[in-house]
Amino acid sequence: MGSRSMDMQCWKCGTELRNLLLPFSRYEECSACKADLHACLACKHYDPNLSDACREDRADFVLDKDKANFCDYFRANPRAHKPCDDGEARDARAKLAALFGEEPPDGEDPGQGSVQKEAGKALEELKRLFGDED
Repeated sequence: MGSRSMDMQCWKCGTELRNLLLPFSRYEECSACKADLHACLACKHYDPNLSDACREDRADFVLDKDKANFCDYFRANPRAHKPCDDGEARDARAKLAALFGEEPPDGEDPGQGSVQKEAGKALEELKRLFGDED
């Protein structure tokens, strides 16, 4: 059985990955974000609407769908990246902020950036409360 190559998008960041050798090694990862590529989220059998999120009946259950695994039924999905539509989440955060009389998070990215901003705010508040000025 000879090796062949394929182009695909990273399931996590959407980066176009060119000429990846198949079959994937368990250690194959995205060159941009270092996400594992031999993971359920990058597989053609992945279906989040199923109880075990896999259309392959014979595959063993995998708990961490975003981590590398040893599944023998893995088939790379060239279009595994699913951009998230966070409109509903933004609306919910704005309603929650209004409920508590706070300012809504204007156009804030709900991803890693906002988590880091919130962590920074929390750290500043702790420093203020405990008088820890650098």
